[in-house]
Amino acid sequence: MPLPSREECIALLCKHKLPEHIIRHSLTVEKIAVFLAKKFNAKGIKVDTELVSRGAILHDIDKPQTLDSETVHMHGHLSKKILEAEGFPRLGEIALKHRLFRVLEKNSFSSWEEKLVYYADKRVKHDKIVSLQERFNYLLKTYGEEKTVFDKIAKCKPRVEQLEKEIFSNLDITPSLEGL
Repeated sequence: MPLPSREECIALLCKHKLPEHIIRHSLTVEKIAVFLAKKFNAKGIKVDTELVSRGAILHDIDKPQTLDSETVHMHGHLSKKILEAEGFPRLGEIALKHRLFRVLEKNSFSSWEEKLVYYADKRVKHDKIVSLQERFNYLLKTYGEEKTVFDKIAKCKPRVEQLEKEIFSNLDITPSLEGL
C-alpha cells in the first residue's frame, strides 16, 4: 500500500486530535530524520526518505491517549494499532520502535528508517533541536522521579550515543547537524 502524503499525515494527526505543539514536535523530528536520510542516500546507503518522513510525522499519533500515568506504557503500541487500522502497518512499526526504551531491547531496529526516526526523536525537546545530553537531562528531570525509571532512562543514554556514532560514522557531518 502506498504511503500517505505529508498533507495526509498532518490530516491524520488532526483527526486523532494531536495538539499543535506535538505536531510541531513531529515536524521537527521529520526535519532531522529526512536530512539524515538524504545524507545516507548521497553516500550510497539506500534509505527510503518518504518512509522516514511519514514515520517521523506520525510517530506520536497516540500522544493524546497516552499522556497520563495509566496509559503512558501504551505509547507507541497504540500508535502502531492506529496506523495499522489506517492501513499503514510499516508506519505503525516505526512508531512502535521510536519509544525510548526500545534501544535496550535485543535487535532493537531492523532498518535505517527505524533508526533515523528513533534518533531524530531523541534530538528534539518539544519542537527544538537539542543535543542528546540536553534531551536526556530533560527526560531524567521530567520522568525520572522514580529511581527505577531514572535508572532505565540513564541506561538508555549510552546506547543512544552508540547509535549516534553508528549513524554519523557513515556520514561527512557531525551530530551538530551542520547544513540542516
